[in-house]
Amino acid sequence: MIWGLRSTKDDSTAPQVASWAPLRIAARAMCCAVGHNAAAASAAINARVNHFRETDFMEGGSRIVGAALYRVDAWGAERLGLMLRAAIAEIITSQPGMDTGKVALLVLGAEAERPGMDSERVAAIVGELLAELREEGGEFHVHSGYRADGKGGVGKALVQAASLLAGADGPEQVLLVAVDSLLDAGAIESFLEQERIATTNNPDGFIPAEGAAAILLERASSAQPTPALWIESVAVTQEAWRLDSDLPLRATALTQAIRNATEAAHCQLASLDFHASGMTGESWYAKEVSMALARCMEHKKEAFPHLMVARNVGETGAASPVLTLAWLASLMAHPFFSPGKSALLHFAGDDGGRTAMVVRLREQQAI
Repeated sequence: MIWGLRSTKDDSTAPQVASWAPLRIAARAMCCAVGHNAAAASAAINARVNHFRETDFMEGGSRIVGAALYRVDAWGAERLGLMLRAAIAEIITSQPGMDTGKVALLVLGAEAERPGMDSERVAAIVGELLAELREEGGEFHVHSGYRADGKGGVGKALVQAASLLAGADGPEQVLLVAVDSLLDAGAIESFLEQERIATTNNPDGFIPAEGAAAILLERASSAQPTPALWIESVAVTQEAWRLDSDLPLRATALTQAIRNATEAAHCQLASLDFHASGMTGESWYAKEVSMALARCMEHKKEAFPHLMVARNVGETGAASPVLTLAWLASLMAHPFFSPGKSALLHFAGDDGGRTAMVVRLREQQAI
């Protein structure tokens, strides 16, 4: 029963599923500190604008800098609900005549064990939203659900989306929505203790932020008249190393994820135009990415630009991968400012989850 929404978890680390086919991003939505819709947020990110401002959180007598939504007075669960509703509403509005009964809603939230907003509270917010829709005479597909997999687990959500679309009784489309906030007292306190937030005394940290994003996914079923971004492959792995462990950082899982993703997409890493990630200001993340790319690059490449949405919107946790996909769906199709037609995307979570994917801008249906 969709209205009694429950968290969906699995331990799959397979690079692909038997039913995998390229996924087309048919529509996008964004809600973050630099814009409450996709057009505004994308324009701000492209212009390298941020909204980093002092917050009410304190550390050592100084205010912590964060990236909060502009002029939104709600807080806690209500604030997450507003972001989630904004992303879903933007998608539905952009698709006149959408039959939500044929669309499965997958919501991605923070890892269950992460300090701050409890994942069950997020699941409850999703359930409330769906109940409201039902009262209004609408509903999403019965196979909708919620995943508490965080940033590094976005690949699991994409694999589930592919499986749903391949099913005989599956939906025609999947609406993948991610929502998260690190501007939460519990999260801030915990990350300050771990010295992971950027402060006047700690430059090796991230800017806590919040946001939501959505992408409407469909399989290659018919030719499309306009260019679209396709997710050609997805690989998910699990890293044994943790920030607080005694193990050395070897980037083993991210390396394997990148190799699996490029192999599944039948391409070399060096053939792709650029890469994008959920990397923040923390040095461990930069070190891991550098090690993995050095191992996976087949030959020396003159340039391999690295795009990071966190430079403009801060660390948005589970929302980061979907924000990145929603942004690139527009940027890669831009006639003048496109960074390229193909890219590697990679994301790492605190729970060890690693996801890599190959995306490509296609003029028409993938074969």
